[in-house]
Amino acid sequence: MDGGVCSARQNRRGTVVSHTAPNEGGGNGGTTERPSAAFERAVGAYTHGNFALAVSHLRLLERDADAGHAVIDARHAALRGALAARAGNWTECCDWYIRTLVPSEAAGARSPEPTEPCHNDDCTSPVGNRCGQCSRWFCAAHGAESADEVSRCGPCLDVAVHNLVQAAILADRVEAAAEALTPWAGATNLATAQALLACIAPERAVGLGEQIAVLDAFVPDRRKALVLYRASTTLADMDLERVSVPIPGAPYSPFPELHEWLRPWKARGLSRAGRHTEAWQVRYEDWRARPVDTAAAHALAVEALRVFADGTETDDRTRLDAARQGMACWAMVLHSTTYWQELARRSENPWTSDERQTASDAVVERIRQALRDDDRAAERPVVDSLELAWDVELAAASGLAGAAATADSEWPFQASGDFSFGPGFLDLLRSAEAPWEALVEEIHGWVSDAGRSGGETGERLRDLMSPEGRYTMLLETGRFDQAIAALEAGTTVERRARGDAEPPQGPQRVLCAALVARAHDRVKSKRWSDALRDFEDAAAAGASLTLHEEEIGRAGLQAGHALVRNRVRPDWQAYVGLLRRALALAPEDEELKRNLAVGCVHLGKHAQQQGDRDKARARFSQAYELDSSNETAVAALNEADTRWAEDLLEKQPSSELMRAIVALRRVLDRDAAFRPARKALATVLYERSLDVALSGARTEATGLMREARGLLEPGSDDWVPGWGPKEDIANGLCERAFPVDVFDEDDLRDTIDVIAVARTYEVLPGLADEQAALLAHLVGLLCQNGDYDEAIQLVRRCPRDAEDRSGLDRAIAEAYAGRARRRLDEGDITAAHSDVRAVCKYDPTHPLALFGPGESDQLW
Repeated sequence: MDGGVCSARQNRRGTVVSHTAPNEGGGNGGTTERPSAAFERAVGAYTHGNFALAVSHLRLLERDADAGHAVIDARHAALRGALAARAGNWTECCDWYIRTLVPSEAAGARSPEPTEPCHNDDCTSPVGNRCGQCSRWFCAAHGAESADEVSRCGPCLDVAVHNLVQAAILADRVEAAAEALTPWAGATNLATAQALLACIAPERAVGLGEQIAVLDAFVPDRRKALVLYRASTTLADMDLERVSVPIPGAPYSPFPELHEWLRPWKARGLSRAGRHTEAWQVRYEDWRARPVDTAAAHALAVEALRVFADGTETDDRTRLDAARQGMACWAMVLHSTTYWQELARRSENPWTSDERQTASDAVVERIRQALRDDDRAAERPVVDSLELAWDVELAAASGLAGAAATADSEWPFQASGDFSFGPGFLDLLRSAEAPWEALVEEIHGWVSDAGRSGGETGERLRDLMSPEGRYTMLLETGRFDQAIAALEAGTTVERRARGDAEPPQGPQRVLCAALVARAHDRVKSKRWSDALRDFEDAAAAGASLTLHEEEIGRAGLQAGHALVRNRVRPDWQAYVGLLRRALALAPEDEELKRNLAVGCVHLGKHAQQQGDRDKARARFSQAYELDSSNETAVAALNEADTRWAEDLLEKQPSSELMRAIVALRRVLDRDAAFRPARKALATVLYERSLDVALSGARTEATGLMREARGLLEPGSDDWVPGWGPKEDIANGLCERAFPVDVFDEDDLRDTIDVIAVARTYEVLPGLADEQAALLAHLVGLLCQNGDYDEAIQLVRRCPRDAEDRSGLDRAIAEAYAGRARRRLDEGDITAAHSDVRAVCKYDPTHPLALFGPGESDQLW
């Protein structure tokens, strides 16, 4: 039913008639006054199908009108009537359409002289008046003026009177409609108003002429509806029963669409006859026709609970369906402002808030008792009980009313106090026809947005309205075990990595909340180990425990203390394992870290007693990482690291020196005065400096030796007064070079090379003579092998400051003599003579130089 705002539509409640006013859609009419912004927005929302938003804008105007800042005109009333019809609120629809036909404050003075032709494009007659609804001009043939001097063009008036009569029939407001139509029925050119008045109130149409021909001009469905109404007011009860017989084969409803208004009468008759299941079915069809009507929901709630509780229905499934419908509708009704206002009107006694709460509690408790008795008889588990479903429905309806009243986003129903419900009613609403399915999705989206807003009210409402609402209610009432058992039985728990950014959803999210809630409860009851286990399970299921670290730490500490306090043999291994579990859940808990460090120290000392130094050192290191202020852990770790470095030094592999240096430097970072570590690090740096010196990195070698000297205390055994790092390197290299095996060519070569490097740092006394002697030995070994050329070249490596090089000269002379003989054998007489002369130079006492060769010596 549309009121001069959009094109004609077919509504399931019957045929409606409407038209589009040009000025209301921003069209081509000539208006003298631009509509208010709020009304323009309402028209736009209606045009785009957002009816709830349209109602919101119109109500803003109505509030302004109540304050005297605006005036409700005929356009406004027509649009409100159309919106009320869409919601199935026929009483309100009738009231608004009456307002379109009666004088209003916005009517103002008579229209000025016409400036435009008749709104009918084909009409050339002179205009005489202007429509008080759409502001278009009309001639005498295309409009009318009532006895109350209200002017309407033909299209606006036709829509208004047709829709008014239909709403009046459905709302049983025929007298009011007839009174509004009477001033129009006398108009000479308005046969429609005359015909409708004759149908609904023949006594008011006396003297207005014959109406039969006019009735035949109506659309057939509308004429049949009016005729049926007239019949229903005169037929006896039996005749009325016959009129409302269902149409065979109707797909949805046992009533024809145009007979829907008979359903309540039919249902009451069936109920009085004790046929509650049939009455419930009729009430359900009536509710489907107007699912947001509080009266229809209340009637369905009452009849559904009768089916559930009267004991005549034998099909358990039907009883359960009736119970769920009854709970859903009762929760909606009890939280509806309209319901309590209607009760107050009928009782003629205003209800105070306390009286209303007392009455509501009484109804709730009576229903709960009936549900509880049935749960007990059917032996239903708690999670599947009807009583729990009732509690969820009530809690969600109450929460929805509060959330809608305080929400920042647009609530799909502006009159939130008249439409608060639970998840069961949403499921029921989904069973209605197409427009309501979209509304259900819109409500679900709004609830999800409210839950994501972060407020506790919104999150609780989202949980209650979700399929897991029953588990949420179990958690709120402290029945954690039942909720967790049911969730784990029906949910495949997905193990999730810690820090997973994606939060758990659906049943797993509720399971996380249930585990955390039970863990808190167990902390309160001092069941520490069980609480920690629940926190672990919650983390494995994906719960974020950031806000629960204090309880986790408390549970871990208390559970750990039970393993070691007041015990003859404390179980430190179990203590450390349990605290590690707690620390994995609460990594920032400092008290957990301190106590875990104590446990690690105890385990380290036990490992020391068992002779496992590596394990002990690892435990002490863990303790220090957890609590660097633990003096016992620091001392134990320093001692263990120093001993480990000393063991490396005993093995003396060069690759291990850096590891020892790093470990000992860490020890001194912890305690710079720890003498064993200082001495051990000085030794390691000393050895490392010598290795680096041999590699040619002089600057690094000198720096390492200087650092090593800085770690030694004056007066210690390794302290040499007056020496610098170069003297230390040279002395160290010499000490590393000796002793040497003079019969091992490789050893001799290495020793000579080391001494050569040492001389680059500092020339030590007597070192040149030692180098010359070693060269002599090497020359001798080379001569034995016939390597005379290399042997002769070694003379160049003899230091010039060598005081005793006689041994080297004799060895070189022997090398020349050997090469002279070889050259003589090769026939190179000239070269042989040159080598003999060299023999004489290096060793004049050589036999070859003093006596010459024998007779067989070809050289002579």
